[in-house]
Amino acid sequence: MLISEESDSGMVTNTYVLSPTKFIVRVVSPHPMDQRLGSSDYETAAKADFERHVATETNLLEIKAILEDFPTATASQRLYSGIREAYVARARMRQLRDERYRNSDRVSRLWTESANDSSLTDAQRQKLNDEGTKLSEEGTTMLMLDYRDVGERLKQRLSRLYGELPKAVYQRLMSIEIYEPAEPLPAP
Repeated sequence: MLISEESDSGMVTNTYVLSPTKFIVRVVSPHPMDQRLGSSDYETAAKADFERHVATETNLLEIKAILEDFPTATASQRLYSGIREAYVARARMRQLRDERYRNSDRVSRLWTESANDSSLTDAQRQKLNDEGTKLSEEGTTMLMLDYRDVGERLKQRLSRLYGELPKAVYQRLMSIEIYEPAEPLPAP
């Protein structure tokens, strides 16, 4: 289970409950521009970011089309802020998915090494198995919880921009594939 709280200052506290007796707390300090969501500075930076990346990340046009079909987004004068939020969320979700694959590969390598290396002592073999188990349980769980949290945070940030977000708009945004990582917006 993940309990994620965002304070007024923008600090995000993620508490990962891995078992009844084991949890991990991670405090994330946001980029300074993330705290400016909804401001004209953020909108200007988001539009510049869109124009800079749209040639290589063409699915940004699809995100724009989805939000242009949502009258509240176009009337808000914060269209590019919403595009940016969806872009960042989908890029983060792709990054987390790829990290889950890499994590799974690391676990497989540890377990394969443990099973196939005849020069290992029982203690070394047990240590590799324990590392693989820990990586499998904790790492995979945290990545899965982070993945789910990104979607919820997108919903929260778009609601902050536009008010209530229709489920159909959210689902369409979540269907867009993003291939490049999103860079932080430059501060004004």
